[in-house]
Amino acid sequence: MANNRHELLSPAQLIARACASLESGSSVLAQAATDLSSATALLNRSITRRPQRSKQNHTHSTISKPATKPPTTSTYFPYVPSPSPKPKKKAVAGPTTSPFFPEPFSRERTPPGLKFKLQTPEFGLIQERICESLFALVVQAMLWNKTKGTAARPVLWKVLCTYPTPDALAVADPREVQEVIRILGLQERRALSLVKMAKTWVAAPPCAERRYARRDYPKKGCNRDAGDRELLEPGDPREGWEIGHLPGVGEYALDSYRIFGRDRLRGLQGVEGVEPEWKRVVPRDKELGPYVKFKWAQEGWEYDFATGARSRGE
Repeated sequence: MANNRHELLSPAQLIARACASLESGSSVLAQAATDLSSATALLNRSITRRPQRSKQNHTHSTISKPATKPPTTSTYFPYVPSPSPKPKKKAVAGPTTSPFFPEPFSRERTPPGLKFKLQTPEFGLIQERICESLFALVVQAMLWNKTKGTAARPVLWKVLCTYPTPDALAVADPREVQEVIRILGLQERRALSLVKMAKTWVAAPPCAERRYARRDYPKKGCNRDAGDRELLEPGDPREGWEIGHLPGVGEYALDSYRIFGRDRLRGLQGVEGVEPEWKRVVPRDKELGPYVKFKWAQEGWEYDFATGARSRGE
């Protein structure tokens, strides 16, 4: 039909009609271009004025960057992750009281292996605990020389467990004894004295039948007419002591022996009518003196351990 219509029009008419159509199309295209331009401008304004999302309301971004991960391998070295720190263990404080006695003691507990029974103390001295063993009393006195008791106490247990008898200590290598007592200092001299004391003990064990004189003991000027460590005859009126012949035994050891061990060795402990040996001792040691004062106080006496004088308390 369109072709028939075109055939009815003349060429001039067709050209005029085409020009009119082109003019009309140009207007439509121009309007379309204007509309597109306006729409583009509106969209740009809308994007520019769009409020930013609150970080509180939106935890994730629409565009997230990939998380950075440590390399699993290296060109030169294999990747080894750092070990996580181990939780620190809470320090556990050592005991401040003895499992056997109420007063403070060194942090090292008394080891098993002692060959005698520990006694319960009244005053808290180490001699009260070990008074059942004369050998332990002598060793203790030698170790306490120029040493604090808190430091020497654990060493005493080690010595008595390692060398429980004079026979065992007498045949010990002094170098091995040094290792046991090294913490006290002067270990070489102490070790030699301990071994020498044990050898003398084995050769002449302390007993009630043998007493040995000691010059200037118990007071300065005593026994000047006797040789030092001289064996006294049974009826000799001069003073003598059953452990007076042992090397390394001085004033402190003799006082300690007389207070805690002599009556036991002589079979007089607790015998009715026999004055206890401790009542005849006037010790100068800072611990033995208060102990003797404590013993006299139990019997109702005021005692001056500096002079040995006593008086009845009120």
